[in-house]
Amino acid sequence: MKLSKLYSNRPFHNVTFITKKGGLNAIIADSQKEDGTGNQHCVGKTKLAELIDFMLLKGVDKSFFFYKDSAKEKFAGYEFYLEILLNDGRYLTLKRSVDNHSKISFKLNEISKDEYVLFEQFDETLGLDKAKNKLNDLLSFDFCKYNDENYRRLVNYSLRTQGDYEPKMNTIFQLRKFTKNKDKDWKPLLFSLLGFDGKLLKQKYELEESIKEDNNSIKNQEKSFGIKTEEKDSLIGKIQTIEIERDKLSKELDNFNFYQKDKETISTLVGEIEYEIALLNTQLYQLEYEIQKLNDSIRNEFSFDLKKVKNIFKEVEIYFPQQLSKSYEQLVEFNQLITKERNSQIRQTLDEKKQQEREINKRLSELNSRKKAFRDVIQDTSLFKKYAVYQKKLVEVERELTRFQAQLEEIDKIEKKKSEIQEKQKGDLQDIKDKLKEILDNTASCALYMSIRRSFSEIAKEILNDNAIIKIVPNNTFNIDFRPEFPNSAKSDGATYYKILCVAFDLAILINYRDKSHFRFVYHDDVISGDDNGVKYRLIELCREICERHDIQYIFSAIKDNLPPDIELGNNIVLELNDRNDEGKLFKMSF
Repeated sequence: MKLSKLYSNRPFHNVTFITKKGGLNAIIADSQKEDGTGNQHCVGKTKLAELIDFMLLKGVDKSFFFYKDSAKEKFAGYEFYLEILLNDGRYLTLKRSVDNHSKISFKLNEISKDEYVLFEQFDETLGLDKAKNKLNDLLSFDFCKYNDENYRRLVNYSLRTQGDYEPKMNTIFQLRKFTKNKDKDWKPLLFSLLGFDGKLLKQKYELEESIKEDNNSIKNQEKSFGIKTEEKDSLIGKIQTIEIERDKLSKELDNFNFYQKDKETISTLVGEIEYEIALLNTQLYQLEYEIQKLNDSIRNEFSFDLKKVKNIFKEVEIYFPQQLSKSYEQLVEFNQLITKERNSQIRQTLDEKKQQEREINKRLSELNSRKKAFRDVIQDTSLFKKYAVYQKKLVEVERELTRFQAQLEEIDKIEKKKSEIQEKQKGDLQDIKDKLKEILDNTASCALYMSIRRSFSEIAKEILNDNAIIKIVPNNTFNIDFRPEFPNSAKSDGATYYKILCVAFDLAILINYRDKSHFRFVYHDDVISGDDNGVKYRLIELCREICERHDIQYIFSAIKDNLPPDIELGNNIVLELNDRNDEGKLFKMSF
């Protein structure tokens, strides 16, 4: 798979990459300001690498440069198209927009179009996760099929940005995107890529993680139940002692059986009396409230003074007709009659309520007398007091016995889990370690690994004039490290040398996967740096030769001032950026 074109519907320096045999691609940033104040680092060459990663369906969030506060408005409406050359000879165009980056459109063509086509019709449009699976199927990489992997896990071995060159141990192998991951998330992948059984290494990490989780679970159980497995026999002794005390208390309580039925009857009676008292008190409260309301209603009699009304009319000099006076008198008469009848009914109801109140008070008096009598019997019975003490003690003993028995059950579970852990460690885990030891004792028998190491060493030697090797270093527990090494010098600490080793490793992988369906391009951002022009010249010329010999597409970005003086790139320059004005920048704007 190679990169063919990258273009947009909005202002952007569209790029056509060289895909034919000998496909060396150079992206050059230049300062063209006459006053010397230019900045070749801010024209977009690194953003181009990030954009390619975006178009290869990298998941993004608000930290991605499109979506930062200073840029998101400027990139609104942008759509990007990436055309790639599949290993089966067909061309696939991917469309992804800034506004809706979770939707990806696919368009397959037998040949590449000469122009930058903004397709209106696509074969299908999918959500991001389904689109990754779709692209994984279309790429059809042999490594991914055999190792049940997704192409996204391999992308950055073919697309390195500046953060992937830092001179730290394992940086060549542990890409920046893996730095926050656990070893199990990337070392089995690399182990497989080098030609070994990565699934075996993954099983080892998963089994060790399972054992660790089981041990933590045991610690939490011991802490939660306040136990230690080594105290099991002591706990059994405590249970035995408490069982003796429980049996003794049970026997003592049995001696009270002749009196127990009477006590249960008294408790029931007291319970019934308390319930009836509570019920009657509620009814009494309701009656008293209703009686109060009825008394208030009787006091509120109808009142209307006709003389006062006539005086008011007279004071304001308004005539008060005789007929109106007569109507008011009739109204007063009628209301007084109604009030009289109503008060008669209220008094009748009031009498009934008061009778109910007297009956309830009488019943409450009887119940309270019975309650006092029963309470006196219970409180004055020393035998019942003794029974209650014994019963309370028995409950406490039973509770403690239950707690100890629960602890004993947990200890049994913990011991079973510890046995399972030992079986894992002595059985499955040891089997895996034995197999890994056999592999690492016989690395020379792995043809792919030896070929990758040979290519790596040859490339490093050609560029650096020094020997370099890849080595796999296991510790006593077979946790594996992958390291580069200069056997005859101490040059491995230098940043420039680490960059060259990254180049050597990535190219060695592509060379040795050339006869399989795999990535056939590599993009190295800002790989030409440092002061040694000889190293730079040899790197570019060797990459040009490798592209020709193995039909690999090599893309690199560089600052023009960092190029060696004698290098001739000519038609290999596919994109030139500059800082003369916004037009020279990748997106033809500043953000």
